Amino acid sequence: MSRIIFSLDEVVDKEVLFSFSPRVAYVKVGWPFILKAGMEGVRDVSRVFEGRLIFDLKLADIDSTMSKVVSSLTPYGEGFIAHAFVGYEGALDEVKELLEKEGRKLFLVASMSHRGWNDSFYPYLKEVIHKANPFGLVAPATRLEVLKRIRQDFPDKVIVSPGVGAQGARPGDALCAGADYEIVGRSIYASPNPFKSLLEVERTQGERLNECKGAEDRQQ
Repeated sequence: MSRIIFSLDEVVDKEVLFSFSPRVAYVKVGWPFILKAGMEGVRDVSRVFEGRLIFDLKLADIDSTMSKVVSSLTPYGEGFIAHAFVGYEGALDEVKELLEKEGRKLFLVASMSHRGWNDSFYPYLKEVIHKANPFGLVAPATRLEVLKRIRQDFPDKVIVSPGVGAQGARPGDALCAGADYEIVGRSIYASPNPFKSLLEVERTQGERLNECKGAEDRQQ
């Protein structure tokens, strides 16, 4: 089972995408890709990955606005990422209901991977997450102690972790800290040989998982 979510921010040759499809769990697209490729590009990617697409739109608005955005895209993707800080009532409640009705998944941002993110309001985000009960959470590969805390607070949620590669996190470290998937983008698609870079991420993940599993076994 792949533990990689490929973050597609640029338009990439379709043959490259076809070669990636069997080797990644999901492809993640956001505004940079949508604005460059348009809806035809979104449809193409959805077809290549057979619907295994997560829309990373960082939704953060009132319920009716977010629902309009989501309803336009549900035919093409499996999951949607929204911010938890907008709150539940009058915002995430309607989106959650819509996604459940359509058989789609809601992911909420519990913490981000860049330096400027402030985790002091995490207790509030935690309350919202408990109310919304999303399918999954976004937590940073760049700050493993934060990721471990989120995993401890939400043991049953699927956690996806950005920040691997270009932002400095090593492949496999977030998996060892409790993530289910690592999000990797620029270090793959911006390399001279994207497929080779994807295989290298796979290899490094496997080595790191063996290391941390071995350490756990020795402690028991």
